[in-house]
Amino acid sequence: MNVCHLIDQCCLRIQTDDINSDLNTLCIQTTRHEEAIFQYASTDTSARLADWVRQYGGCPSATDDQAHAAYIMACAVKALEALSDWMRVAEQDAWSHTKEIPDWPWDLYCEFVEMQVNSDERIEALEHYVMYLEPISSLPSLQDDELLPFAVEAIKNAVRRKGGVLSGKDRNEEISDRDAAIVNHARSLLKKGMSHRNVTTATHCWLEREIAKPIKQRPEWVPLETEKALTRKQVNSILKRYWVM
Repeated sequence: MNVCHLIDQCCLRIQTDDINSDLNTLCIQTTRHEEAIFQYASTDTSARLADWVRQYGGCPSATDDQAHAAYIMACAVKALEALSDWMRVAEQDAWSHTKEIPDWPWDLYCEFVEMQVNSDERIEALEHYVMYLEPISSLPSLQDDELLPFAVEAIKNAVRRKGGVLSGKDRNEEISDRDAAIVNHARSLLKKGMSHRNVTTATHCWLEREIAKPIKQRPEWVPLETEKALTRKQVNSILKRYWVM
């Protein structure tokens, strides 16, 4: 992740061989007062970001490079915290319906949590992430800083992810409609007396027939770009997910 590498690079710049209590607290104080520092630095015609960091960070001995790194790291940490807070809440919400979290393999655990994630909340988290990083790219004092490209790349990646979530929302709705159709068909077969052992195969065959139809004759829940049906294994997975099997 670009922002993690950005934080590492900031630490390397700030660290010195000498033990300096002021430098030890510089990053903490800068993070705490980041908004005030930005307000003054963005309106200061002399563009002396380092001076404001030294003042609010309580570290008059910090060099300009160290002060800039402390501010960049403050922004990066706040961006990372925004994502961390969202992920923690998303995980809690995913298991809010059960008394005990199942002892699943990690991959399955992550897949289940991801399925429960609210797209709008994910977009909001990405927007906050970008918001905290944007001061790095907007302050005049940092325009020539060698750490700027890392921040810019992190912003671009987040914007791309947001775009992917937005464009995928309609696609997810289509997939949900498809899954609903598969589940409803399987349940109708069970109601007619078909054994559970044969339902998956029968549902898969039905799905193949529906998708093989000319585009104008297909049901609305079949995405236009679909060229082939799901595999039997995928159909079975959908039926298990919705407790049909």
